[in-house]
Amino acid sequence: MSEAKAPMLRFGITFKLLAWCLVLVAIFYATTSFLFLNIRDIVRESSLITSVNHEMDRSVKRLMQLLLSLEENRKRYEILQREEHLDAFIKDLTAFGQAVKAVLTTHPELAESWKDLTEAFTITLSAGASPERLLIPDKTVNTWMDILTRTRQANQQDTEARILALTALAQHAAEVGLYGLIASLAAGVGGSAFIAFRLNRSLREVRRGIRELGQDSRMDPVRVLSGDELGELATAFNQMVERLRQEDQMRTDFIAMLNHEIRTPLTSIRESVDLVTDGVFGDLNERQAHFLGISRQEIDRLTGLLNRLMQAASLESTRMVLNRKAVSANALVLSAVERMRAMALAKSVDLEADLPPAEARVWADEEYLRQTLLNLVGNAVKFSPEGGRVRVGCADETGEEPREEVVRFFVQDQGPGIPEEERPLVFHKYYRGEGVKDRVDGAGLGLCIAKEIVEAHGGRIWLESAPGQGSVFRFTLPKAREKE
Repeated sequence: MSEAKAPMLRFGITFKLLAWCLVLVAIFYATTSFLFLNIRDIVRESSLITSVNHEMDRSVKRLMQLLLSLEENRKRYEILQREEHLDAFIKDLTAFGQAVKAVLTTHPELAESWKDLTEAFTITLSAGASPERLLIPDKTVNTWMDILTRTRQANQQDTEARILALTALAQHAAEVGLYGLIASLAAGVGGSAFIAFRLNRSLREVRRGIRELGQDSRMDPVRVLSGDELGELATAFNQMVERLRQEDQMRTDFIAMLNHEIRTPLTSIRESVDLVTDGVFGDLNERQAHFLGISRQEIDRLTGLLNRLMQAASLESTRMVLNRKAVSANALVLSAVERMRAMALAKSVDLEADLPPAEARVWADEEYLRQTLLNLVGNAVKFSPEGGRVRVGCADETGEEPREEVVRFFVQDQGPGIPEEERPLVFHKYYRGEGVKDRVDGAGLGLCIAKEIVEAHGGRIWLESAPGQGSVFRFTLPKAREKE
């Protein structure tokens, strides 16, 4: 007993889109997180520059200003011997000491380098000092100024280093942010384009199959390009096409069987009717001859229907073999008009040919082309009202389309017209319009056969119609060259 195969893991469209969204979110989150961390470092460094270095510079600058003021008041006192200068000197000295303590409280790391500022100190005040002495700063003040100058220089160097580090950090963050944005855009656009391409490729295959099935009745399978819902849709479409093929083959086989089973007794009935009509079994009165004529017409109608059924099945099951030669389009139009004139007279329809002055010649199979014209003219007469008119003609289109040398045929009637929603369906096999299928006989094969023949010649057939204004069927065939 064989082991059952494990089911294949299938990733649906929803899962693919969700996974891709998560990838984009992850890329965006990683880029944003990195930028956030760098911005946090930038903010921290900026805060340090503001709260530490700038505050240190401001404090040292104030201490140096106090020293300068203190030295200035000392000299004024020594020269002028006024109490207010001594008071100002003492005030500056007190403020200096408080400021030093405040800075050391905030920056205890300066305690070692500022040791001389915190220990006992002596400032000499000499009344009536000589001018030479007044030019020399006090030794203690001078020492303190040197300490503060070195501290300020060191702080400025630290500030510059922090600014350089901050600049480098900001530049690195900007570069990473730019590269992250480019990577996110590239991944987003590229990945989205790839997913869209994969989805559209599968969807395009299904659309192609549906279009060919709906427009050309071609039942070709489509490629299954993915394992998602679109792949399931393509598989279901192929299963439907296979089922339609089987049903169409069954219908073809049934038609062949029907043709074989009916044609033999139909032939016997026709021969019997012909014998009776010819008087082999005695003379006939007028009433008997009338009903035998009706019987012969119905036999011919059934025979024609069988022939069209077999022709449609033959065109579909085998490739059409064309015996092409240069054919006079004018002569074919006149031949079709003459052959259908009896049918037109029976319905009181005026059938006329509209031919160009110069003869138009096509490169085509004469018998198939005649069948196309007969089908189109027969339909035009059938759907035209009594007293109506049907025009059949052709025109050399070389002057209008120099790159595509063709002859254009047309069959115009004054019938009820074809609604817009039914026009794409009229060339389908067995299709008959909703408004006429209960009033006019037919199997819906004439236009289908005409389309197969025209396209086998490399031509094109189309319809122009409007409800209540009649219809015009046109088709083109390659023009015969002079050497042909």
